[in-house]
Amino acid sequence: MPSTASACHRRATVLALAISTALLPLAWVPAVQAQPVVVAPLRQYTIPEQPLADAVRAFGRQADVQVVFRSDLVEGRRSSAVSGEYSQMQALQQLLRGSGVRAQRGMDGTWSLRAAAEAGEGDGVRVTKTLDVAGRLQSEGGEARDRRGYDDVFALDLTTAYSGRDRVERYRGSNPADVVKDLVGVFSGDARNSGALDINIRGIQGPGRVPVSIDGGEQALTVWRGYNGVSNRNYIDPNLMGGIQVIKGPGLVRDVHSGIGGALVIKTIDVDDIVEAGERFGGELKIEGSSNAVAPRLPRLHTGEDYRTVPGFPQGSPNSPYDDRTLVVPVKSRSGNNPLDGEDQAWRLALGVRGDNVDLMAAYAWRKRGNYFSGTQGSAYYDRDRREQFEYQGIDYITTLARYFKPGDEVPNTSSEQESWLVKGSWQINDDQQLKATWRRTLSHYGEIMPSRILSAPDYGRIQWPLSRVASDAWNLEYRFQPAGSRWLDLYANLWRTETDSDTYTAGGFPNFAPGNPDWNAGASPILRNTALANASNDRTGLTLSNRFALHSTLDLTVGGNWQYEKLGSRDPYFGPSDGWRMYPRAGRRQEGEGYLTLEWRPVDFLTLNAGVRYSRYWAFDDFLQAHPELQTTSIVPREAQYRVNELPPRPDSLQGEIDALESEREFWDSIGMGWIVDQSLADLLRKYETPREVQHGIPWLPDANGNYSRATNPCLNGQVAAIPGLLPMVLGTDIRCRIGGGAMQSVAGRNERHRDHAWLPTFSATVRFSPAARAYLRYSEAVRFPSMFESTIAFSSSLNPLYPLKPEHAYNYELGYVHNLSGLFGNTADADVKLAYYVHKTRNVIERDAYFMFDNIDKQTIRGIELQARFDNRRFFTDLGISRILENEVCDESSAVRLDADQGRVPNCVQDGFVSGYLLTQATPKLSVNWSLGTRLFDERLELGSRIVHYQRHDNPDLQAYRDRLIAGGSSLLWQNVPFTWGNITTVDAYARWRFNQHASVELVGSNLGNRYYVDPATRSTLPAPGRTIKLGITARF
Repeated sequence: MPSTASACHRRATVLALAISTALLPLAWVPAVQAQPVVVAPLRQYTIPEQPLADAVRAFGRQADVQVVFRSDLVEGRRSSAVSGEYSQMQALQQLLRGSGVRAQRGMDGTWSLRAAAEAGEGDGVRVTKTLDVAGRLQSEGGEARDRRGYDDVFALDLTTAYSGRDRVERYRGSNPADVVKDLVGVFSGDARNSGALDINIRGIQGPGRVPVSIDGGEQALTVWRGYNGVSNRNYIDPNLMGGIQVIKGPGLVRDVHSGIGGALVIKTIDVDDIVEAGERFGGELKIEGSSNAVAPRLPRLHTGEDYRTVPGFPQGSPNSPYDDRTLVVPVKSRSGNNPLDGEDQAWRLALGVRGDNVDLMAAYAWRKRGNYFSGTQGSAYYDRDRREQFEYQGIDYITTLARYFKPGDEVPNTSSEQESWLVKGSWQINDDQQLKATWRRTLSHYGEIMPSRILSAPDYGRIQWPLSRVASDAWNLEYRFQPAGSRWLDLYANLWRTETDSDTYTAGGFPNFAPGNPDWNAGASPILRNTALANASNDRTGLTLSNRFALHSTLDLTVGGNWQYEKLGSRDPYFGPSDGWRMYPRAGRRQEGEGYLTLEWRPVDFLTLNAGVRYSRYWAFDDFLQAHPELQTTSIVPREAQYRVNELPPRPDSLQGEIDALESEREFWDSIGMGWIVDQSLADLLRKYETPREVQHGIPWLPDANGNYSRATNPCLNGQVAAIPGLLPMVLGTDIRCRIGGGAMQSVAGRNERHRDHAWLPTFSATVRFSPAARAYLRYSEAVRFPSMFESTIAFSSSLNPLYPLKPEHAYNYELGYVHNLSGLFGNTADADVKLAYYVHKTRNVIERDAYFMFDNIDKQTIRGIELQARFDNRRFFTDLGISRILENEVCDESSAVRLDADQGRVPNCVQDGFVSGYLLTQATPKLSVNWSLGTRLFDERLELGSRIVHYQRHDNPDLQAYRDRLIAGGSSLLWQNVPFTWGNITTVDAYARWRFNQHASVELVGSNLGNRYYVDPATRSTLPAPGRTIKLGITARF
């Protein structure tokens, strides 16, 4: 067996190789700094005299370069005409002549505008090493960050979506999940009952499947939701967000940790968001008020009291107090639309200083929002007769939701209070190097209730639990090294750490719980305690490193790596497996790393080829199980086919002796003429052995070497039982002659060991440019998802199988896209683009929870779909459109199918969305979703009016409906363990108006859900309706 030292050495090989490769060029710095100056290429420009803002955008389109400026800087100014062949510098110099504005070029080629008078300079172009120009290496922030994000949607040869700072702050909504509503094909699970983001991209969701990074660091917490699955929570204050980029599908994107479903990348606000171009100091104060909220009436818990003295507490069931009246509150009806009269206020203050070599920024944000009110219109889908719910045996609680959460009423457990701090500092070491440090802290209190505790109470629309609390800290240190003119150095490194401490109402118990009444049970305590609150501490440390080499004018090489270490713990005590309905306090450690390289080759002008390879590996260990070895022994119930037949009872060996004894007396009885007594006695003795009686037998149904069951080996389905003569019904009044049941329970001694695995993964893409405006691309990529921390540690209703370890998920992704720049149709005076993508996403060995609460690998999930993205913006009118159509979401696994209906085998091997009782079924998203925004800018862009329409097609799953119908008929079971919630057709309309008084002050009025629709969000795990109409008024002051 290899030594520990050599094993550790091998584990570090991949990361060390990536780091060494990336840092190797540092030794060549002196040689590469003396590169020859490249002659600026000329290009034909045709830009008429016009408002300066329009002229600069026309220059950007014709030069294929980004120009960043503040709208107030160019307001009221006009450009000069440009016609002919020029370099970028010459064209801009001509364009800006006489405007009082000058341009400055950054190292990445981006141009920025500033007022010439600020430095006492003339108009035109400067490429200097002053405060904000040219030679200075800068990380992208502010308008440049958002402009690049929106452009990348159409510039990158993969599918992305982007929401900039303006949109994030405008449509921040009531919950963090609302910030992704602007992104087509992107959802957040359990949007109204988590206080966090749980990202779902194209129907793919869950721990590690869609990593969320905030300034490069990850924080995700997997939170147990009882029988209703899990949430993969990412806590972030939307007040600190600068921009959100979504990468759809797996891929090797530099400096982004992408999962099998893609990634969500959040950048927080930066100094460029606060300090205006050319200024050394700046600040911003934003104040907001919203309607549609009321202060929650939080209950007083009775911890430490004798439950027998607490009025309203259920005296007959202290250890299952579902009907705890101390937690019931009188809900209020809808308030008005006055944004200044609602219990929803927020403010943020940010200050920034920009020096010659050092930039600093600090921000504080606070928001307090009460419980919101639901909508009042369109509730018919959610307002069916309650009797239908009981007839459906709890199959779909959504269709009776409006009977409990009345339209227009307060929705309990939806309040929140957040305060956040953000500090950033960057040091420009020299023109080529930059060091940047960030610290962020968020303290959040929010309403939350376990989904099963909502549904189990008699009047669940009026239950109010105490608030959960989450405190998170994040640090990261970024380093960039980009020597001017260097072919060998484009280095980026990011060392980060996140620490999260949470006390959330997710333990599975009750806020008021007592073991029992000592009058009934002498050992029971009547003292109440809180068994619903779960503590968890989750710490992560990570490193991202990459370098790009320009090997040739047509060939680039990028190498890099990502590594992170995660530790999970809890301060909760453990009192045994049956402790007030609580789940185990999870504890464990996990490490994952990858190294990768990609080559980009441009053999001819119209063709670009990319190829890459990635090596990934991980390990995970359950510390809680190590501390409690008694839990390593697991009970396994083998499956067997049971049938009944009529059989003669077996004759015992003693029977012949009894017969012989009677026959030995025959001579005597015959002698007195009473021989019939022997005959009668023999008849009575043999009668019970000659009369058939009903007997049940069992035939073992065994899994294969991987723990999977099949129809071919199922005695009820393969004809083995059917061939037995004289079968009797297993249930009177039915024709069921065979049923799969449990055999004798067996104890399996498990082992707590370090789980580990690794994988090599290829990627490839090809892009063909048909013209400067049109191109098509084809991408193929693979990715793996190793078992997460949650899937590597023990807990109730989601346990590890001691006989069959989990395999990593392996995803295979194809994407075909077409992109067309339509600006030429509008004289290059507008942004106009369209992108159409078709994708196929297939995942093998999907990790899923089965109907018996154990994690298992199922065969495959296949998702196919089409997405359309389009935009138009000529500064007067703007619109963008996103349409997502899921053509297929098919989950296949014979073992899952045959176990769900083992008696008759009516569940097909492949079903839509997922199998009953699993997690995948509850992660389904609408087959059709549409996001359409449009607006106009008037009065020299002082006034901006806009609207957004979002539509989701109603939930429809014929396979699930067929299963439900059989459940009602008594032919299936198990649906209650994880009820998949549906939704009706959803169309919401939002609108806003923003007026800018001057460059220092603006006001914005935003209306969300103007139709006041009553609905639930797709992918929800809790029966909570979404917010109704909300009016928000915001004032921003800059100084």
